[in-house]
Amino acid sequence: MGRADMENEVLPILLYSYDRLRDPKLQRCFLYCSLYPEDYSIEREELIENFISEELMDRRLSWRAENDQGHAILNQLERACLLERVWNEYHLKMHDLIRDMALGITKHNRRYMVKAGLHLREIPDVQEWTEDLDKISLMKNSIEEISIGMSPNCPRLSTLILSQNPLKSIPDCFFTQMRGLRTLNLSSTFIQYLPPSISDLENLRTLLLKHCSSLKSVPTLKKLRLLTRLDLANTKIEELPEGVESLTNLKVLDLVGTSLSIIPTGILHSLSLLQQLRLPIHRGVPIEDVLALKQLENFCGSVNSVCDLNRFITFLQSMMPPSF
Repeated sequence: MGRADMENEVLPILLYSYDRLRDPKLQRCFLYCSLYPEDYSIEREELIENFISEELMDRRLSWRAENDQGHAILNQLERACLLERVWNEYHLKMHDLIRDMALGITKHNRRYMVKAGLHLREIPDVQEWTEDLDKISLMKNSIEEISIGMSPNCPRLSTLILSQNPLKSIPDCFFTQMRGLRTLNLSSTFIQYLPPSISDLENLRTLLLKHCSSLKSVPTLKKLRLLTRLDLANTKIEELPEGVESLTNLKVLDLVGTSLSIIPTGILHSLSLLQQLRLPIHRGVPIEDVLALKQLENFCGSVNSVCDLNRFITFLQSMMPPSF
């Protein structure tokens, strides 16, 4: 049986499995998985983090509750045979035919442009960046640059994934017609500086720059007041970006592996909604700043003394729900 014959016979069955999900959040999370390359091994935790930051699931009061919800959704997708385990319980993949079916669905609803893992050396022509696009994934290609003057008109675009490309720079005009952007993923690129226009993406909720090993600075984040997740792990930044104290909706801040010379005392106080905080191990943080974060559930970092450590342990114990 050829692939075309197989698709004609199997796709209706797969569509039936998708339709039987019924719950819109299950369908949204399933379609999101198609943004990854074909045969790509996806970490469960990474998927759940993205489900949370993309607001694909029901809102929960705590990170733990949202994480549990994410695992439940992935388990349901596994049981429906729409996702499968790769080689252990921590990684999943989407079968080629199922991914084709998912991408077909996105052509008729919220439109995706997915050209992930295709060894592209150039970014798609501007004509392909249509106004109705909702999500674009160009991850895991060989794109080194974006043409000067390129400014796609994508006012409805909510997610742009350019991770795992040898991308070195982005022209400032590139984002000027993407004001609806909510998620920007530039992780694992060679970019050294971000264009100033990043500072005007006021609808941005998630900014992922982890493993950008050449990144030295980030433009002001003062206007990005809706940002909930900022990941600068394993970059070369030496100081916090200007305007971090304005990110009062921030829930996740990852600075592990950076060369931060100082974390100004008191700057964390304004980030009262933080649930996850990861700091460079070499840089101790004043314990009073950590204890002020009443929503904190996940902390990676160092404190300045054994006394501070004991205070932190007592703080964690007080945050734990009572057992019966």
